[in-house]
Amino acid sequence: MKKKLLTIVLPCLNEKATIKAAIEECKSNASKYLGRNYEIIVADNGSTDGSLKILKKIKGIRLIKVPVKGYGAALHWGIMNSYGKYVLFADADLSYPFSNIGEFKSKIAKGPDLVLGSRFKGHIEKGSMPFLHRYFGTPLLTLLIRMIYGIPTTDCNSGMRMVKKDFYSKLNMRNSGMEWASELLLKTANKKGKYLEVPITFIKDKRQKSSHLSTWSDGWRHLKAIFLLKPQTFAFFMALCLISALLSYPFSFGFTGFFILMFSVLFFSVLTLQFLAFAIEGMPNRISRILNSNYFVPVIVSFFILSIVIVGLLPDSHLGSKILISGIDAVVIIWTFLIETIKTHLVNRLPDKYFK
Repeated sequence: MKKKLLTIVLPCLNEKATIKAAIEECKSNASKYLGRNYEIIVADNGSTDGSLKILKKIKGIRLIKVPVKGYGAALHWGIMNSYGKYVLFADADLSYPFSNIGEFKSKIAKGPDLVLGSRFKGHIEKGSMPFLHRYFGTPLLTLLIRMIYGIPTTDCNSGMRMVKKDFYSKLNMRNSGMEWASELLLKTANKKGKYLEVPITFIKDKRQKSSHLSTWSDGWRHLKAIFLLKPQTFAFFMALCLISALLSYPFSFGFTGFFILMFSVLFFSVLTLQFLAFAIEGMPNRISRILNSNYFVPVIVSFFILSIVIVGLLPDSHLGSKILISGIDAVVIIWTFLIETIKTHLVNRLPDKYFK
């Protein structure tokens, strides 16, 4: 198929009530702003309500069946199967009017890597966003992303965005669920992609059923992505644990031991995240070279033997110290097992495809 300027992807999971109207509205506005220089992809995520029957009768679209469940999976399959230089996506529930396409098209000449449609810069129809989402969840997550990643986003949970396909292909996206949206934004920041925003209109969705969103579970997954994609964010909490350990030492060895143990957990977690980033991105760093070397296991074994000797030499009156050392040993053993598992399944592994 001939290359297009823009591909529009609509994820679909049981959208029988709105999918036809969404495609018609999409076609009308895409033709208005792009002429024939566009294509529409519907990425079906396993619909069972009759959506597929409707889609098969609609001309002028490409229907892709997504084998992996999840919002992120549907959009990923749609983007990777697109023929457009840029890919714009929006929900099929008509909550993001396709008249917004004009705002996105106007930014293409500037060569952005990601353009986010900001509902907070545009217009939010009354009742279109749950109270917690509008005034607590989205603003809080947005603030965290601005502080940690330095990207000037105003609406991190927006479901209408446009991404440059060549840029997207370099992001090594991994999340299949709703947190895919955060991953896209955060990796754009990490990769120093050119980021722009446009104001968009957001209205009540037209489905006669509950949203696919789950306030608490999806919120947690977005929050988790924010911290895990930038291990350096744990440095603050590590420093806080050390300071707390020093301050509590004169008063309570129990609290001191607790904070030291928490520091150990965070420290080894950061090392794991750095090694995992190398395993996924394929770009070595100083930590990955150490953890992937032949000396890693012998050093860990030596550390473990030394700690056993220390515990054996300490008198019973130092029971707290023995427990603390044993706790750190347990953390190190679990951590070592995790690192070796990453090596086996992500680093030193056979390829997925075989060539003759």
